[in-house]
Amino acid sequence: MSRPDPAVLETAARLARDELAPRAVDYDRDAANPVESWRALWRAGLLGATVPRTHGGLGVDMPTYVGVIRTLAGGCASTAMTLHMHSTVMRFLDTLGTEAQRRRYFPEVVAHGRLLGSWGSEPAVSLSRTLLMETAIRETDEGWVIDGVKHFCTMALGASYYMVWCALDGGTDMGKALLLSLVPANAGGMSTDGAWDTLGMRGTYSPSVTFTGVRVAADATLGQPGSAVQVGVIEAFALGYAAVYVGIAEAALAFAVDFLRTRVVKPENVSVAQDPTVQRHIGELAVRLDAARLVLEQSAAAWEGADIVERGLLANRAKYLASEVGLEVTSRVIQTVGGRGAYRAFPAERAFRDMRTATLMPPTADRMLETIGKSALGLTEAMFRVSSGPRRD
Repeated sequence: MSRPDPAVLETAARLARDELAPRAVDYDRDAANPVESWRALWRAGLLGATVPRTHGGLGVDMPTYVGVIRTLAGGCASTAMTLHMHSTVMRFLDTLGTEAQRRRYFPEVVAHGRLLGSWGSEPAVSLSRTLLMETAIRETDEGWVIDGVKHFCTMALGASYYMVWCALDGGTDMGKALLLSLVPANAGGMSTDGAWDTLGMRGTYSPSVTFTGVRVAADATLGQPGSAVQVGVIEAFALGYAAVYVGIAEAALAFAVDFLRTRVVKPENVSVAQDPTVQRHIGELAVRLDAARLVLEQSAAAWEGADIVERGLLANRAKYLASEVGLEVTSRVIQTVGGRGAYRAFPAERAFRDMRTATLMPPTADRMLETIGKSALGLTEAMFRVSSGPRRD
């Protein structure tokens, strides 16, 4: 069982404390991409966390990667989430890309600090029980053309490329039609109203984007149609989300502990931490958070040797528990701290807003429990159901 690289985690902790946390309030207030924090990540080499070492990246294993995302989320959840999206695109590029594509895009990340986003959410299918894309891509003599609408387009106007999840024009069987396309940020035909005024995760800047005849080069797609769900990478999205949730909750609880230990009540002149009721509340939250962290770490440790179905289960377990515990911790921290916990001058209320928003990311709680339950009953099912389209007799 591999252990996280302590040097990389130490770098992440320094960045979270010295670079990300001081800027987090501004990015949250302005609902803006955390550009300066991205630059700090690049200078430290973390934009290349999942870029193979043969291409100049860190090539970290999953336990180290999860530790990095979790640590950074304690400083700024939005920065950690955007790094996670970018890093998962790096995994797809490494797994599905050609050597020519790797030699093209990896140096842009490692040497020049470019980011790549992943755009998959769509308005009509966001609540579907199956993985289904309506954004269409069709091949022409000069390359590919994309038409459709994407919601929650993280890092819009901030990344250099976007991995857009498409379906071959007319295709409904995602096992054969799903195709990933790398679209340059300056490609013509993309438009957005820029609307992004959300409860939390405001620094991820994720408005809707419309594609109208967007043209990309012939070599801009990754892998073969359908291969994106066959290589054990899509499951990593949920594991990284779990790391973000645990990091947010850890930071919220650390704030509460520090606040309660230093706040003095009169006339006794003792800290609030001496109150047995407060001690019980903090003790319960600490134990629950320990459980979520342990499941996250176990899932990361088992990742490399797991097949696609097993990775789906590992990610579902980690994300479900981190979601439930994270929501409880961030809510009860405000209750335990009292009225001051609701002040924007303190990090607890932002942690609550970020957690409530971030935990809406797929898979949903019901879908995760369904998959976990089927596994417990000996019924095998992957994390995502792939639409097979209408039956043809």
